[in-house]
Amino acid sequence: MMPAMRRLTLVLCAVPVFMAVNGAGVRSARGEPLKFVTVAPGIAHSAFKSRAEEAEPFSGYAFKVDLDAAEIRLVPAGGPSSRRTVAQIVAPYPAVVAMNASFFDNEGRALGLAVDEGRSIGGGRRQSWGAFVVEGRKARITLGADLTDHLAPRLIVQGIPRLVVAGKVPGLKPQLAERTAVCAEGGVVILVVSTKAEATAFARFLAGAPDQGGLGCVDALNLDGGPSTQLVVKLPGLELSLPGWGVPNALVVTPGRW
Repeated sequence: MMPAMRRLTLVLCAVPVFMAVNGAGVRSARGEPLKFVTVAPGIAHSAFKSRAEEAEPFSGYAFKVDLDAAEIRLVPAGGPSSRRTVAQIVAPYPAVVAMNASFFDNEGRALGLAVDEGRSIGGGRRQSWGAFVVEGRKARITLGADLTDHLAPRLIVQGIPRLVVAGKVPGLKPQLAERTAVCAEGGVVILVVSTKAEATAFARFLAGAPDQGGLGCVDALNLDGGPSTQLVVKLPGLELSLPGWGVPNALVVTPGRW
């Protein structure tokens, strides 16, 4: 939901608990490289802890998706004004990685373009917002103003702000919140959720060089955060559930065949 409309605060207290259980792959963002572990065909996972000197520490999960092997969709909660939790949206899926996506208004309607399989499932284009776009097996992040035929791509979800643009962190409004973000470059998409993080510190972590503890994102987009931030993972050997409130849609990744 848009930040001005939020009335609840969610602390993802489950994150440190899961990290304590699944300690392998947890790394600091202060110079030590993240370790991604393949958890399903086309999907690799890393838990992270960032201890940036200029900001409060934050932690979370990142999932690297190979679009040649795994499928990504934007799955609606139901009708135009429907909202369900991500866990409810993906309940029918036996194997999945999913997180919340679109911002939404007071009526529960998705804000910005929301397109799945070339079909509109959300609002209208917002020219000044960023857009995560998947065409075939390639993904990118661009401005809404640069989308000409918004029903041609297979998937579109809009968000704000763009956290990384061409490898650089733009000037961002200081804000502390739980974070949901997506990075895209060609055939690779990275989904990221975190505990409360200051916007610029989080963006620097996304853009940071992998050999120095960052994710190496060339382009990254902020999706709805705060109490909307949530994650569901149902894979052999890895199950995670970070709860949140009802949302209009979810980014849903299904692995390739084992």
